[in-house]
Amino acid sequence: MLGASAALAAGSILTAIAATPPSASAWPDVRESILQLLEQRALYRDKIDWPAARQQIQQASGTAEADKILDQLIASSTGNHGRWIRESQVSSPSGGMKRIARAEEGQRPHGREATSGQGPVRTDEADPIGWISISAFKESSTASPAVRDQQRLAFARQLQSQLRKEDERDRCGWIVDLRQNQGGNMWPMLVGIAPLLSTDPKHREVIGAFVGGPEHQIWSIDSGLVLLDERAPVALDSPAYSLRHPAPPVAVLIGPKTASSGEAVALAFRGRPATRSFGQPSAGYSTANVPTRLPDGSILLLTGSVSVDRNLKGDGGKLQPDVTVSNAADAEQTARNWLRAQSQCHAVASNR
Repeated sequence: MLGASAALAAGSILTAIAATPPSASAWPDVRESILQLLEQRALYRDKIDWPAARQQIQQASGTAEADKILDQLIASSTGNHGRWIRESQVSSPSGGMKRIARAEEGQRPHGREATSGQGPVRTDEADPIGWISISAFKESSTASPAVRDQQRLAFARQLQSQLRKEDERDRCGWIVDLRQNQGGNMWPMLVGIAPLLSTDPKHREVIGAFVGGPEHQIWSIDSGLVLLDERAPVALDSPAYSLRHPAPPVAVLIGPKTASSGEAVALAFRGRPATRSFGQPSAGYSTANVPTRLPDGSILLLTGSVSVDRNLKGDGGKLQPDVTVSNAADAEQTARNWLRAQSQCHAVASNR
């Protein structure tokens, strides 16, 4: 495996700390700064005629037209995933990372966000199917790095707490609902759901990767710890939870609001044994953004790599479910029917 580039090394979807740009003296104009970054690192940079793009910006009638052209170039060279967040937005009271999270959502459909761990209303307390919903994760840019670390840790803890609570009953299979997950930082999500992602707690297991050209940066689980190559972006401060019945069958629900980090989590399940996905195609932002701060204080969300699954397969586009089901309730029932048909659930049913 080749060593990761600086962009990939920083890359999560989204990372919490913006990459450090070259010194301000090397950037005479913020627009040229962005053009250079895009030309050097953007995922789809080869699709752009960069000399022509520079000439078009230089010939713009004013700042507004130049910025419009630049926004179009960012969209074209990043597959509509990258964004330029102006300094006035970064420094606004709402906070830069909130702006980043909103930019991650882009033009995707908006709707109610699920709460981590929120599941269906159960009418049967003996239901053998566990349920966990994973929401978007948004952190505050105004907080210190230590506080942001605590926010990530709290999110991961919350997910594992929900798993532990669900696992108090005898669960023969699990539903992981990603239909409302529109992105943010993927690492607290993966850490929180690691007990379900893992199929062999005693051995290191690849669950996905960032791929930028020939360079790969591997996501893996080792003894409950989620790693980016050899580094743990988020590490629990207590022993990772182990399911009562390890390596259960898992049904993953996805849809058009499943985007970016939500898609990364779905990819981490793709290729896992005894796993199927249900629902509708995802949003199509299965690529990785690195927030790169510019000398004027603005931030470029720079898309530089594709997120891939355990078999290192992925194209940065929409994820297609294994079973397409358009109606939400039908998708849930179809997932349940598949889980109940698995051998683990047959065994539970026979014992009742």
